[in-house]
Amino acid sequence: MTNSPTAPGTATGTATGTAAAGTGPEAVTAALARITAAVMKVEPEDLAPDANLVHCGLGSLEIMRVVGALRRAGIAAGVRELATEPTLEAWTRHLLEGQSAAEVTARLA
Repeated sequence: MTNSPTAPGTATGTATGTAAAGTGPEAVTAALARITAAVMKVEPEDLAPDANLVHCGLGSLEIMRVVGALRRAGIAAGVRELATEPTLEAWTRHLLEGQSAAEVTARLA
């Protein structure tokens, strides 16, 4: 992955990009990309923030694993909510309802 600027509303998906993004929504999206990529056994940069993750190979079992990882981090998440709109951007919006990006990022660190 290059260090070129990213479009607004997108995540970099790398540790360096996460540090640059700080604790904003982009950092949450990058953290979700890392978790989801680990579950799917792909690289985080292979998951575009707006890509339908089901079309990328994410199944119901993998969604349950992502939910489990989020819950272990102390973040309330449900399979139904993630499966309804399976994109990293939508998941970020969902996680940021009622929580700050800094709080979510700290829990996912």
